[in-house]
Amino acid sequence: MKIYIKQSNGRTFHIPVPLSIAGFGCNLADFIIRVSKKYMSEQEQEYMDCIDFKKLSLSLKELKGYHGLKLVDVKTLNGEEVVITL
Repeated sequence: MKIYIKQSNGRTFHIPVPLSIAGFGCNLADFIIRVSKKYMSEQEQEYMDCIDFKKLSLSLKELKGYHGLKLVDVKTLNGEEVVITL
C-alpha cells in the first residue's frame, strides 16, 4: 500500500506501508483499545466499538490481489491531496 500526501504549501509525502504490517497494526490496535478503554470517554468508546479490527485485518489480506487499486483519492479546495493505492 502506498500513501501519497500533498500539502497546500507544496510539500509532498510518500509513505509505503506493506499490507502485512497494516494487518499486524489492526491486530495490535484491537489489543491496545481493549486495554485503554478505561481511559476513554463514552463517546470515544462508541466509535471504537463500531470498528471490527479482526475483519479489517482479514480484508487487508484479501486486497493483496488488487495491485494498483485506489482506495482513497481526496482533493480539497486548498490544494491538499491524499491518495492511497495498493
